[in-house]
Amino acid sequence: MFEIFEFEFMRLAFVGGTIIGVLAPTIGIFLVLRRYGLIGDGLGHIAFGGVAFGQLVRADPIWMALGYSALAAIGIERLRATGRLSGDVAIAIFLSSGLALGLVLARLARRSTDQLWNYLFGSVIALQPRDAVQIALIAALALGVLFFVRRELFFITFDEETARASGIRVGAYNLLLVLLAALTIVSAIQIVGLLLISALLVLPVAAALQLARSFRQTLTLAIGCSVLSVYGGLIGSYYLDTQPGPTIVLAALMVFLLAGGVRLVRGSARRGAA
Repeated sequence: MFEIFEFEFMRLAFVGGTIIGVLAPTIGIFLVLRRYGLIGDGLGHIAFGGVAFGQLVRADPIWMALGYSALAAIGIERLRATGRLSGDVAIAIFLSSGLALGLVLARLARRSTDQLWNYLFGSVIALQPRDAVQIALIAALALGVLFFVRRELFFITFDEETARASGIRVGAYNLLLVLLAALTIVSAIQIVGLLLISALLVLPVAAALQLARSFRQTLTLAIGCSVLSVYGGLIGSYYLDTQPGPTIVLAALMVFLLAGGVRLVRGSARRGAA
C-alpha cells in the first residue's frame, strides 16, 4: 500500500486531504447544528460559475471561484435574514443559476470536458506544490477566523435568541459563517470537487453526532471521521482508478453507516442491561 507515496501527486493529495479533512467538519459542525447543511451544496455549484469565468477571462479559476461563492454567500444570507425568501429557496435559486452560468461560460471558454470534470469531482493528479500551499493558506485563514469567533458562534448555535438579546450581532456572525463555508469549499476544489464538498461538511459531523455526548467530543470525532474518509477515499481512488471526490464521499458514507450501526448496538446493549 505504501507504494502510492512514491508519487509526488499522491503525497500532495494526502497533505491537502488532511487539511481539508480537518477544516470541513470544523466549519461543518456549525452549519449542521444551525441547519445550514445545504448551503455547502449551493455554494459548490455557484463556485463552478467562478471557475468557468476564470477560464474564460484567463484568470486564476480558484480565486474567481472564491469571489463568486463569497458574493453568493452574502446574497443567500441577506435574502434569508430579511425574510423575503426561506433559506432553502434562496439556496436553490443560487445553486441552479450558478451551475447554469458555469456550464454556459465553460462552453464559451472552449474548455475540455476533462477540465470541467476535474473541477467538479476533484483530481489529485493535477495537484502541484503551490496548490498544497494555497490550500494550507486558505485553511489557515478560515481556522484562524473561526478561532477568534468560536465563543460567539457557539452561543448563537445553541441559543440564538438569547445571544441576540445579549447584544451579539447575530446577523454578522451568520454571514461570517457562510463566508467561512465558501472558503472551505474553494480550498477543497482539487481534492473533493465542487459538487461533492458539501458531503464532507455534513457526513462526518452527522456520524459523530450519533456517538458523541458533547460539542467538543462531536467535533473531535467529526474530524477523525473526516480524515479517515479522506484517507480511505484517496487510497481507494488510487487502486480503483476512480475520481477522488466520489470515492471520498462513499468512504464518508460508509463511516456514517458504521457510526449508525455502533449507535444501534450500543442502544440495544443498554436496553438489555436495563
